[in-house]
Amino acid sequence: MTVLRRLLMTATTILSVLSCAGRADEYVIGISQCSEDSWRQKLKEELEMATYFNDGVTLLFASANDDSQLQQHQIDSLAASGIDLLIVSPNQYDLMSDEIDKIYDAGIPVIMFDRKTNSSKYTSFVRADNCQIGEMIGHYLAEKIGGKGNVIEIGGLKESSPAQERHEGFAKAIGQYPEIKIVGFEYGDWTEDSGEEAMNLILQKYHGKIDAVFGGNDRMAVGARNAIRKAGLDNEILYFGVDALPFPGNGICQVADTILTASAIYPTRGDELLLLALDILRGKDFARDVIMQSSIVTHENAEILLLQYEEVVRQSNYLKMMYSQAGAMHDSIKLQQIIIGIILLSLIVIVILLSFYIRAFVQKKNLYENLQAEKEKVERQRDELEEQRDRLIELSITGHNEDEETEQAGKDVRGDSAFIQKFTQVVEQKMDDPELSVEDISSELYMSRVQLYRRVKTLTGKSPVEMIRQMRLAKADKLLSETSLNISEIAYRVGFSSASYFTKCYRDYFNKLPRETHKI
Repeated sequence: MTVLRRLLMTATTILSVLSCAGRADEYVIGISQCSEDSWRQKLKEELEMATYFNDGVTLLFASANDDSQLQQHQIDSLAASGIDLLIVSPNQYDLMSDEIDKIYDAGIPVIMFDRKTNSSKYTSFVRADNCQIGEMIGHYLAEKIGGKGNVIEIGGLKESSPAQERHEGFAKAIGQYPEIKIVGFEYGDWTEDSGEEAMNLILQKYHGKIDAVFGGNDRMAVGARNAIRKAGLDNEILYFGVDALPFPGNGICQVADTILTASAIYPTRGDELLLLALDILRGKDFARDVIMQSSIVTHENAEILLLQYEEVVRQSNYLKMMYSQAGAMHDSIKLQQIIIGIILLSLIVIVILLSFYIRAFVQKKNLYENLQAEKEKVERQRDELEEQRDRLIELSITGHNEDEETEQAGKDVRGDSAFIQKFTQVVEQKMDDPELSVEDISSELYMSRVQLYRRVKTLTGKSPVEMIRQMRLAKADKLLSETSLNISEIAYRVGFSSASYFTKCYRDYFNKLPRETHKI
């Protein structure tokens, strides 16, 4: 026993070394987004792509859809899930402070991104300089209208820090031009509809000439443009926004199409954001205040920027493909390491217990195969019996008077939709029962087997047995493509007691094996 104990300890040590080889630090990072839009989708994609180069990082995303209370609950849930660091874009300046302070005080590093609260309890703050962006847009707008004219401003979500800062910067710039007046101002909530609503409110109060409109972001600027166009006002008005996303239908494309006169780039830089998070988690030096640079997109440079973005997308897609291939290679190497460890352990065990192992293995294998074969045989015989009974019913129906058939068919068809719905509901409720029979279903529907057969055959062209099997296989096909259940579990869940018989039926119906659909 002493020798056996030493051999097992040696095998355990080998497996431990192999399983730990190449393992990187593992971190879970929570990302709390205040809303869901194209800009934040771009940020999400950049964060996910940055994980390609940083093994062991898990990202948990939550979006509050501009609801501060919902965001508070989501942050609580992220903290409870055991995150190592929180990246958060607070929905509003003051309402989120207490919740984020609680996370920070619990020892979880907090990176505020894009927006901040009125608290200083954060680890790092990453943003573009919204005051500078507002000021930059203000000066460019003034230049485009010749230093004089009437301007409308649509601000972002009230009490959010970007909205306040962009307004302050814009007002500062316009204040340097005595002949430019801001003749109307309303808040929106960053959406196109809110921009249109805000402009409509302004147009109810102001009826003078408008030379330019500044929206706190591109979507609100476009919304304001829609309101002005619907009101039938001057088409020579210039429109300015912020974000300048390169996606179709977004800022840069709108500038290229002259829907917007100009927009300021509000960068996402998800790759740098993730690197900052990892520096914090790994105890490296980092900046507490990080400012991302911005610039103006005009009609003159929009096409060039779009071409550059197309190249970035092409390279990103290539990178995704390479990452996928690298992941497959990594999994293959990891599998090889596990296999080597198992082989070594198996060799040690075989040396000591070879005869016992072989005998137990053979007995178990034979028992399992016999059991599966018996299950398959029983299930096949059951299906054949059901089909034979259906053929007998078919023959009996064929012998009926033609007029009676027509009359009965007319009666059956009148409730076809409700009947098929009820039939489907009964099958779905009992689908996991391998003993489910046509009699069970006919009993649930308060009709005889012959009546059920006639009704189903008339409405679907298939027998009840065929319908049940097809519904089981269709449900199995969906589970194979959408769940992590293995093939045997899926077979049992849809009412097959034999995985091998399920594989046969699936192959006959779909002309492929279950494993070809089962990608998980």
